[in-house]
Amino acid sequence: MWQGCPISMVLCALCLHTFLRLLDLKLPGRSIGRRTGPTSVVAYANDVTIFVTSAADFVITEEAFLLNERASGASLNPRKSKTLAVGSWCTQ
Repeated sequence: MWQGCPISMVLCALCLHTFLRLLDLKLPGRSIGRRTGPTSVVAYANDVTIFVTSAADFVITEEAFLLNERASGASLNPRKSKTLAVGSWCTQ
């Protein structure tokens, strides 16, 4: 993305913040540990983990990706992305 630039982490954080906030507001999330509320997205630098709890969440996630791409110019790299199905809902 902006590798080598001294302000790359700041730029990354600014671009990701709106995307992460949108996902956090739209997705129901899961309870993790002792947190008081559900968590729908976790990010560390430019690594993002999204907790999808139903098939309907995929539509919300895709819309958020498209909106973020249009707004920031940053796009998802499918070759560097992974999914992991967990739970009984994903086998139905």
